[in-house]
Amino acid sequence: MQSWAGTGSACPPSLHAMPRASSPPLFPAIAIDDGGARIELKGALGVRTLPELEASLKRRPPKGKSRALDLSGVTELDTPGALFLCDLRKGGATLTGIRPEHQALLELVGGLDLKPLPKQQPVPHWRRLVIELGKGADGAWDDTSDILTFVGRAINAIGRALVHWRALRLPSISRHIEETGIRALPIIGLMAVMIAVVIGYQSVAQLRPYGAEDFTINLVAVSVLREMGVLITAIMVAGRSGSAFTAEIGVMKAREEVDALQVMGVEPMEVLVVPRLIGLIIALPLLTFFADVMGLLGGAMISKALLDVSLLQYLDHVRHAADVHDLFVGLVKAPVFAFFIGIIGCMHGLRVRGSAGSVGDETTRAVVKAIFLVIVLDALFSVLFEKLGI
Repeated sequence: MQSWAGTGSACPPSLHAMPRASSPPLFPAIAIDDGGARIELKGALGVRTLPELEASLKRRPPKGKSRALDLSGVTELDTPGALFLCDLRKGGATLTGIRPEHQALLELVGGLDLKPLPKQQPVPHWRRLVIELGKGADGAWDDTSDILTFVGRAINAIGRALVHWRALRLPSISRHIEETGIRALPIIGLMAVMIAVVIGYQSVAQLRPYGAEDFTINLVAVSVLREMGVLITAIMVAGRSGSAFTAEIGVMKAREEVDALQVMGVEPMEVLVVPRLIGLIIALPLLTFFADVMGLLGGAMISKALLDVSLLQYLDHVRHAADVHDLFVGLVKAPVFAFFIGIIGCMHGLRVRGSAGSVGDETTRAVVKAIFLVIVLDALFSVLFEKLGI
């Protein structure tokens, strides 16, 4: 920091002026006269030199009854140095040889009503828990309100696009179908096969002691078609495509490209949200059907390995264990899951506020929220289908 030397102004300038880059830093030198009753300070008295000054004063205290500090040799003085001198003056020291510009700083700092910070009372654990629960409930309510509002805006935009079908951006929709659907086939197929293998292996291990291992095929077929196929596919799409939606739109928001669209009179919902939603709604049911097929193939593999059941016998078991209603239950969930995954991804992308950290935070929130919402919707569908007897 730099003192006010050479300002010549009656009003004190900034208390935190930066030092000149060209001048090297000066350090205080302490000189004690023959009587030992006067201390002369020379050099820069600031925040960087205060520790050395305090140590020197402790090592060489003034002698005699009077305590005087000659400040005529002080070339620079900043706010911490002025606070230190004011404390010495309150302790009985006499300050002499003060320069006019330094006197103004000392008067300003000495006139401050300096009080120690009040001691912060610790918050009890039970009260902290109640506060965090309240914050969580308030945040959940705000998120629910935002999701419902965005759902209404998205439905309105999709309705306008379908009524005025010439406004549909078919190249953009086809591109998103390719990115969210076709490019996801390998990972979706691999996950479906692995899930079916795990279910089949665990089912054989649990049913064999009772001689009911033949029901393993029934368990694999029904669980894959009704629940696991669509659920695993939706979770993978939420982590893969939902995060991509948030990151893409978020980067556009950070670069102010979304604002540029609005300035040009283009509605971002029609350009950025509607093609992604339509593409995902088309792609996810197809991915679910592919996952069902691959899951049944995984069940055939584990049945051949553990039960020595041929492919024709396996298909005959599947035909009797599951019917078209089981396939329908899984496929009817897919468009709903796709809609909400797209809604969450696009909504959080539009929430980005101009920094890379904001993009990362919103992407994380979008993935977590989309997966959580998929599981909640799956539970609600299970209750609904049980009530309907499907």
